[in-house]
Amino acid sequence: MQTFFLYASRFYKPTLFALALSCCVMAKAQFTYDYKKNADNFYAKKDYFSAATYYEKYLEGKKDAAGFDPYQVTKASTAKPAKAKPGSYDQVVYRIADSYFKINDFAKAEKRYAEAVNFDKTLYPDTKLNYGISLRADGKYAEAQKQFESYLQEHTPSDATTELAKKELANCKFIQGHQKRKDAALYTVQKLGSTYNPQGANYAPSGYGSTFVFTSTRPDSALLKNKKKSPYVNNIYQLPAGSSLEKTTIALPENAEQGVSSFTADGNQVFFTRWVKKDGKNMAAIYTSHKKDGKWDEPVKLGTSVNEEGYSSQQPNVSADGKTLLFASDKPGGYGKFDLWYAPLDASAQAGKATNLGSSINTAADDEAPFYHQPSGTLVYATNGKVGMGGFDLFESKGNIGAAWVEPKNLGSPINSVKDDIYFYNTGTGKLLKNAFLSSDRSSACCLELFSADKLYRKYVSGVVTDCQTNLPIEGAVISAKDNATSKVVLASQQSSDQGKYLFESGLSQAIKIQAAKDGYNSAEITATQPSDDMDTLANIGICLVKIIIDTPKPEIVKAEPKRTEVGPFGFDEAKLRDKGMFVTLDSLTGLLKREPHLAIEIGGYTDEIGTVEYNVKLGEARAKACMEYMVQKGIEASRLTIKGYGKCCPIVPETTADGKDNPEARKVNRRVEFKISYL
Repeated sequence: MQTFFLYASRFYKPTLFALALSCCVMAKAQFTYDYKKNADNFYAKKDYFSAATYYEKYLEGKKDAAGFDPYQVTKASTAKPAKAKPGSYDQVVYRIADSYFKINDFAKAEKRYAEAVNFDKTLYPDTKLNYGISLRADGKYAEAQKQFESYLQEHTPSDATTELAKKELANCKFIQGHQKRKDAALYTVQKLGSTYNPQGANYAPSGYGSTFVFTSTRPDSALLKNKKKSPYVNNIYQLPAGSSLEKTTIALPENAEQGVSSFTADGNQVFFTRWVKKDGKNMAAIYTSHKKDGKWDEPVKLGTSVNEEGYSSQQPNVSADGKTLLFASDKPGGYGKFDLWYAPLDASAQAGKATNLGSSINTAADDEAPFYHQPSGTLVYATNGKVGMGGFDLFESKGNIGAAWVEPKNLGSPINSVKDDIYFYNTGTGKLLKNAFLSSDRSSACCLELFSADKLYRKYVSGVVTDCQTNLPIEGAVISAKDNATSKVVLASQQSSDQGKYLFESGLSQAIKIQAAKDGYNSAEITATQPSDDMDTLANIGICLVKIIIDTPKPEIVKAEPKRTEVGPFGFDEAKLRDKGMFVTLDSLTGLLKREPHLAIEIGGYTDEIGTVEYNVKLGEARAKACMEYMVQKGIEASRLTIKGYGKCCPIVPETTADGKDNPEARKVNRRVEFKISYL
């Protein structure tokens, strides 16, 4: 009896421990089962943040259970999880990656996709594509490129995902090439402070006068006590100069959100987007409100020309003159998803018939957030339908609303990033990227934030000082320059080189008064007018000096002022370089390009007015080509030089005299080339 008791007691306590352990593990298994069940429910409801969180907890729970079973009792505790289909681990990992991907948390998505790319391709066919996109968004461009190339080798059908993979591959190549741009130092992009960017989304910069306006997702005090609704609401906020941030008084109905505003120049009328969620989808419309006695009146929804029933219209931008409204809409008549449209506005802000901006602007994807910069005649908008840095990129296109648009150009890095860059705004300055703002999620895992953008614009003036009589270069001439409008000194003093050349940066002045002086010569002065566009333009200004003739005591010698001999760089109907002054100019430009590797030059060829338009365009192009070939021989890359034949379009000297007679000397002057500089 005593022996039996001792034997029983040896095993009694461990048995109790095993039962307790079994209960503990069963509880853990039940929790992991519940995590997956909840995760599946959230995933089905497209609540991807919650889905990812619970899937992660599920995997962590499985890991804990697997390592916590010295008595192998987990079989009794995993009954419900065992009901999961074979391969469910793969499914969970894929869904975690997919959930992070869909909430734009690409860093976390990338880590899970790295494992998922080894799963069954028939079950998860687009894993490599999404993995590549995540790598690209995380700045790993070479690795991303490999995934896209591998995906395209395996995925042969011609479908939407194939086109997306091709576009993403092109994006990767574009990014890697654009990382080498040599003028990146001219750009400054900075995230605004916490007043503008607290936690959450802050985007769509706008404003009027000295008041800065933007849209923000912030807690609404009226909803803080309502436990059934999220307190975070999109609304319009403003920051008047010298004041504090405040929410605008524009009325916001219950269950609605609003933002993305645009104001008339006087700040007394606003157009904005208001949206509600319907069947899980945001349905948006454009409203307008007027300010009266410092308060905004009840907003009015624009008519069906803009807000077509059953479709969304959003992101309004009113032109500086208040006569035109630009907006984005997915209404019928477009080229893809959201397209850009415009509508005329009458004196009472009623919108006329809306017109699509056309196929040169719109794509089969989303084209959104238009902004028209009146001073430069430039449309800036966001699209994910063109090759770029990835996600939404900002593009620019020159033109007038209602007319043709120039082929859109990607604003490039650092204005654009590998994430979403959207909503551009300029405070009204003459330069597109002076005092500009934009929205981007480049430094955020979830949301758009506000950034300032600025570019250092440079304009150069170069030329040659020559002797008016001999047309030979003058060395050591003292060059000075002033702003023609303000008399501000642009260049205090510079001496011409042994080839008579000079070069200086003129700042942003539109008209420069340049003076050249040299002992033994009469001083000369010339005014150079620079183009008003955004290009950094090189104006080649030639100045000739008249040599001073000293009187002698002999009365028979008469002082006579020598005349300048005008010699065109090209003979009649010729494209051959033959003028010494032309070679001096080309050598000057060649030296400039070698010193400034970020510059490129357009060479335009012109003719006199004899001959047909078509023939003279070809002749002008041949003259430009002769210059390009000369510079290439001197060591300039052909990729930095472009040529264009302008023909007889733009004579600088009339080819007939006042009495209608032919002026051969003028024709010589008009047979010329002109040079325009820009950044690569």
